[in-house]
Amino acid sequence: MMDVQFRRPEVRDMMDAMDDDALWAALRGADETAFRELFGRHNKAVYNVAFRHAASWTIAEDATQACFSTVWRQASRNRLPVVRSGAVRAWLCACGRNEARNLVRSDRRRFRLVGKAGEDPPPWQHDNVDAWLMHEESMRRINGILSRLPDGQRQVVELVAWGGCSMTEVADALGVAVGTVKSRLARARNTLATSEVAHLLGKEN
Repeated sequence: MMDVQFRRPEVRDMMDAMDDDALWAALRGADETAFRELFGRHNKAVYNVAFRHAASWTIAEDATQACFSTVWRQASRNRLPVVRSGAVRAWLCACGRNEARNLVRSDRRRFRLVGKAGEDPPPWQHDNVDAWLMHEESMRRINGILSRLPDGQRQVVELVAWGGCSMTEVADALGVAVGTVKSRLARARNTLATSEVAHLLGKEN
């Protein structure tokens, strides 16, 4: 993950007292402390969404890094977008999900090229490979089922189920009506009602 430096106690207390909206406003002025605070609050949620979309720990790590690097680059160039009140976490999760999606596509292209070149994949060097593969394989199976959904529906499912975002937060982050989010989630529930992942979508309110 990104290196987040230690903050002085008085600065930490001030940042802790600020909500996400205030931190985002400060970040739009390229405030490094606000950036570190937002990273500390939301990097795990972004990572979780990225991992569950990509079914790869490595891609999730890269996607999280890319998401927050992009945010800081935009902030430092005075190009960070305005995010609706209460939607910062959902916006960041959507950003991480998009980065993971792009990396998955790049990875597929890379592996196709490797296959054409006849190269063997590099050997694993991690002691916990079995545990990693177990979780990654589980997510691959889940993602295989989610692939039945149009991407707009899948995005809503991932942000609600994986990111823990409310439908209002997702709507604000994506710039759509709450009714649109509810409709997409309802359609996803109908499509996956008899699948093994139906319980992940929760019950319709």
